[in-house]
Amino acid sequence: MLSKLFPDRLPSTWRLGIMLAALISGSTALCITVAGWAMKRDLGSIARAVVLDDLGEYAVLYNRNGLKEIKDVFAAGGHENDQAVRITSAEGRVLFEMIPTAVAGYEWPKQAPEGLQPSASMLTTLLHPAKPQELLAGCQVLEDGNVIWFGRTDAEDRAYVEHIRDDLWLAGLASSVFMLLPLWWFVRHVLTPVRAMMQSTRQLAEGSTDARLVAPGAVPELQAFAKAFNDGLDRIDGLTRELQNANDILAHELRTPLARIRGNLETFHDHTDNAAARDSAARGLEEIDRATDLVQTILTTRAGEHRALKLHLEIVELHALLGDLHELYKPAAEERGLRLDLDVPEQRWVLLDRQRINQAIANLLDNALAYTPRGGSVTLALRVHDDKVRIVVLDSGPGLSPTDLTKIWQRHTRGSAATANTPGMGLGLALVRALAHAHHGNAGCRNRDEGGAEFWIELPAGDPLASANGV
Repeated sequence: MLSKLFPDRLPSTWRLGIMLAALISGSTALCITVAGWAMKRDLGSIARAVVLDDLGEYAVLYNRNGLKEIKDVFAAGGHENDQAVRITSAEGRVLFEMIPTAVAGYEWPKQAPEGLQPSASMLTTLLHPAKPQELLAGCQVLEDGNVIWFGRTDAEDRAYVEHIRDDLWLAGLASSVFMLLPLWWFVRHVLTPVRAMMQSTRQLAEGSTDARLVAPGAVPELQAFAKAFNDGLDRIDGLTRELQNANDILAHELRTPLARIRGNLETFHDHTDNAAARDSAARGLEEIDRATDLVQTILTTRAGEHRALKLHLEIVELHALLGDLHELYKPAAEERGLRLDLDVPEQRWVLLDRQRINQAIANLLDNALAYTPRGGSVTLALRVHDDKVRIVVLDSGPGLSPTDLTKIWQRHTRGSAATANTPGMGLGLALVRALAHAHHGNAGCRNRDEGGAEFWIELPAGDPLASANGV
């Protein structure tokens, strides 16, 4: 419920800090308010008792020795700052008063309240027209009928309360700092490791199978979770490697049996007079060729990934190579209702394996023609960047999802736009990247700003003669 008070993008650290700060501030303010009210109430009770006590003493002195002793006692008591005494007649005429400057300005009552009996006391609070301090005044009827008044301001009480309140705020600030220490601990040992683990999971989601959850300095529960999760990933990674190795070994071992079966079918096809048998043998040869191509693709991909693929390097002019591919694929593009453009601004000689690079570019063109809707366009282009050349295939198709940008290069992985009617087993792009790696290059992709996708093969483009001599 409290999470709705914060913006969705506000980090948990700030949310927890704001909530703790609000809680601490509210608690401190409440404590100081209650403490101030309690001190003011208690000091008020003490002030009433002091006024009544002094009023009684002055009344006894007056009744015993008259006005002179009151003057002497009041002056000797040092009450020049916050206390005042006055004596009035029953009619309200002032007979005597000693009112210090700090107590001046208060409007005293003219007469004692009606019905006040001798020796009885009464308290009243007087307000100043320009000061916030209040004057607590008491009166008592004397034996001769005159009235004695004694007053005391709450200036000293107010100063004491303010001083205590300042001390309480300082104590509250210090306690708030100590109360924020658990927040610091929580951020360092819980939230920071959680953010590190989230970054690791993003890398996993992007296709980085080597990424692992990292929880440095985390609480034991998070460390145990990270270890269990990483153990599971290691197990999956090990099983995947075993599966890929078994796949590679199986593909390697299938080459010879497939070749023998194909030879037997060719012999049968060539020596039988039965038309149905010849037709079945022809279809069998086609299936064996498809299986052989699949096996060869797996083996080539594996060798390219480990840069163990044997290349037949030669100096090739890319303008001519891309032009030939453009002419080869242009009829297929027109048949699909697409426009195939060629953008090669200059000649460039590069040392490469013509057959392998033709195979990689053909895979990119096949994908572009397969996924671009009718009426769209595909462009085969060459970009030169210092000591590298980039062969680019651009299309106006549906583009790539964020997951596609990384996972699409893995074996047996197809893009999110693939359907049951789209041919392929998810090996084409893995083969493209493997062939690029075999040439000490790289392959990549991105979404175009104007729509569609861009795939490229980047190859070294130094001096081809020097490179050839170094082979």
